[in-house]
Amino acid sequence: MASSEEETTTASLPDDVECLSVRKWWCFLLSSIFTFLAGLCVVLVWRACAFVCCHKEPELAPNDPKQKEQKAARQGKQEFEGTFMTEAKDWAGELISGQTTTGRILILQHDKRA
Repeated sequence: MASSEEETTTASLPDDVECLSVRKWWCFLLSSIFTFLAGLCVVLVWRACAFVCCHKEPELAPNDPKQKEQKAARQGKQEFEGTFMTEAKDWAGELISGQTTTGRILILQHDKRA
């Protein structure tokens, strides 16, 4: 009985060695690329459906007061963002250049550390 068990063990060993000797890196590469592309397609389809289904604005008449209010609100928001960003950039530029007292203090502190 022991000899038949040894024969099956030795018979399966060359198959394992043969299987491990053949490298199929391209299978791994293709499966990785396919998984990435499938995930990307799922996300793009989801975003397209969300855009088509949820992006519709209500239709209003040309002289509807609600439409005028919405336009004014959008323009006011854009002007605020533009003004705020412009002010922030100006303030940062003055601070870095040392044109204000705070900027001079910051520059002196930086020079002392360096």
